[in-house]
Amino acid sequence: MAEKIYSEGVILRLSQYLKYIVQLKELGKRTATSGDISSNTGVNSAEVRRDLIYFGIKGKRGVGFNIDGLINSFNKILGYDRSVRIALIGAGNLGKAILKYKMLDRFGFRIENVFDNNPEVIGKLISGHEVLDIGQVKNIIKKKNIEISILAVPPGSAQKGTDILVEAGVKVIINYTSVPIKTPPN
Repeated sequence: MAEKIYSEGVILRLSQYLKYIVQLKELGKRTATSGDISSNTGVNSAEVRRDLIYFGIKGKRGVGFNIDGLINSFNKILGYDRSVRIALIGAGNLGKAILKYKMLDRFGFRIENVFDNNPEVIGKLISGHEVLDIGQVKNIIKKKNIEISILAVPPGSAQKGTDILVEAGVKVIINYTSVPIKTPPN
């Protein structure tokens, strides 16, 4: 079955809806109206309704939409129902926080491997992940066909880490450092 391609605007709106709906679920809510979604995402309620109707998402008049149903629908539409493997570069404080924070899991992202250059953390388990030597990045990323990486290293190591990831074939780098990084145009 061919994947459908949606406009950037639709993807952006659905991502906003999903973020808000997940927050509602965490607050214990079970339903949301298009008005709720509209007032908390900045998208007008008519457009919210059009988006939901377009994707076949049905609610109940006067009650709204089931939050679990919305989350499942948005995850499927956005492709978050598939597991996406990610490499995490950096096992310092920020890397540890990312590993402990489970929000990525909710959107189908799974940290597959963790890499660092600090001999004191290499080989240790952090949140169930063994920290591997940065020198293994290229082989492991190519072997596992990992295309996304999170960069969580000190500013002075950001560009070197980026260069290693690009050379390994990573297509997307989520930069959690405090400095801009340079990548090739592709």
